[in-house]
Amino acid sequence: MQQELPSSLICVAPGCTNPRWQDHNGDYNQFCSKRCRNANLHLQNATVAGAGAASASTEAGETVAGGYSAFTNDPTAAFVAENVQPGLGPNACVICKTAPYDATRKSLFCDISCAQRSMEMAPGIIEIPQSHPQFTDISNQFQTKWRHTNVPFKPAKHIYFILISAASEAAYVAYRTKVEQEGNFLKRGWTEGNQSRRFYGATRQCMLGDPGNTELCPNQTCDLCEIIRTSFDLQFQRGQTGSGSSGYELYTSATSSKSDSYTTNKTPSPLKAMLMTKVVV
Repeated sequence: MQQELPSSLICVAPGCTNPRWQDHNGDYNQFCSKRCRNANLHLQNATVAGAGAASASTEAGETVAGGYSAFTNDPTAAFVAENVQPGLGPNACVICKTAPYDATRKSLFCDISCAQRSMEMAPGIIEIPQSHPQFTDISNQFQTKWRHTNVPFKPAKHIYFILISAASEAAYVAYRTKVEQEGNFLKRGWTEGNQSRRFYGATRQCMLGDPGNTELCPNQTCDLCEIIRTSFDLQFQRGQTGSGSSGYELYTSATSSKSDSYTTNKTPSPLKAMLMTKVVV
């Protein structure tokens, strides 16, 4: 009788049950083959994100003064409960809404085809239900990383998954691979390319992220919407940026309360928006 593989050794591609590929050093890849890897660039070392926009921590729930609406670009963390097949509710695939998501991997999608379709829908956002396990993970990180005791904690109230294009994800993965080849972080027991989750505070001109507001605005001075459209193109950023020794730079923080000081609403709202994003540091 063949022994069942633990879920940690199964290919992360939605719907695949093959074992992860192991190299000559005994290290495991996330995928079983190049085919699964190339069809799921968005899942490579995906992490949970939280509030803000384009990655952050705060989500689903009623609007509360002083709270946050959050956005994440982590595909493992999104679900939507609108127009779903009866009985599925928040367990439905975020794209087709007719099949359950891959619960084994807590994936956003039911299979590879829906994962690929999500990239064709970019740019945009989808709200993550409060019942999703990643909601708890994201909001907990947001809370535990609120380190400034002189600033009242603002809880995460809404979290949104950011739809990103295949081109944007491929460019990021290529850069992460280059950094990994230079630093050999995996051999030290770290993440590939020393990838981490970080917070970013941005200016919001519109109401994106408030209940019922999921359409990006056309205002080019809205950092939040432009980040979602361009994936941190520096020409659009006026939040955590500055001139450093290497020129114009983008700053993220491991501390949510630090990024809170950079979040600004130009339209009155009881909520603020913060990004939690994957970065190579």
